[in-house]
Amino acid sequence: MGFRPETENQRALSGLPRVLVSVLSYNSAQSTTCTLRSLQQQTYPNYHLQLADNASTDDSLIHIAREFPDLDIKVFPENLGYTGGNNRVLAQGFAEGYDYIVLCNHDIEVDERAIAYLVETATLHCSTAGVVGGVEVCFNSKPHRRRAAVATAKYSKWTARAPWLPQAVSNTSTPLQVPYVHGALVLFTSRALRSEVLMDENLFMYFDEVDVGFQLREKSLLAFVDPRVVFKHRGSPEQYDAREGYFMQRNRLYMVRKYGLWYHQLFYHLYAGLIELPAKVCLRSLQGHTRFARASVDGHIDALRGRMGRDRRRCS
Repeated sequence: MGFRPETENQRALSGLPRVLVSVLSYNSAQSTTCTLRSLQQQTYPNYHLQLADNASTDDSLIHIAREFPDLDIKVFPENLGYTGGNNRVLAQGFAEGYDYIVLCNHDIEVDERAIAYLVETATLHCSTAGVVGGVEVCFNSKPHRRRAAVATAKYSKWTARAPWLPQAVSNTSTPLQVPYVHGALVLFTSRALRSEVLMDENLFMYFDEVDVGFQLREKSLLAFVDPRVVFKHRGSPEQYDAREGYFMQRNRLYMVRKYGLWYHQLFYHLYAGLIELPAKVCLRSLQGHTRFARASVDGHIDALRGRMGRDRRRCS
């Protein structure tokens, strides 16, 4: 093969970090389509957009492929959950030599500069950054009332809660160092992946960002939020969803066992078993959310038994 001179565009891209942007989806054609549209409009030039499908059981992939005929689509053989699916993407991006991997929920929308800002912050803190995220706003929030959930307080090993405190989104471009970043939009650096920072697949979904935060601190790496990156998140369409109740209750106990000391674990067992969980069951049942209440109990029991990962009764 003869030598072909490098094009002007290739020369321009050669000095920029290579970025893999991946959207994880499951049975969600409409919201995934909106997410992909917003990611296609990014001003950052050196990124590759792909869809990672968690073995959808509906016809969502047909609709997505029809609208995005050139989209790189990877289909997993089974539903690996948020943690398992994204771990496959992180392994792929690391093996293919990407500098940064951006993981996206299927139900977010970002402005055209989001990837550029994430990369800029990660590059600015290249010696310490493990992950970089943005700030989440409710999808229906008005622009002039932009308030976001930012992790400004540490996870409590006593109550197994991770507070996301409402904060006004400032106009500053200064990155914020935080204990963990929202998992709906997060950039992983190659430094984090070289340090073997991955998501804990025992969680399947929920509390994955808190677990990553613990791993980063163990590896002397940091988590940052770029206030310029504001993403709209549709979130769960159904309040008191049984699946959410199951995983949240189960994973909280798992996290205390994984990272808490013996006295954290003792306190949480007494607190959750004697006070919080009975109160939750009574209140939610009276409100008519009996499936949520029952799922919360099932989650707590499964955590006590060490039954983690995917719960096929609620995830299939």
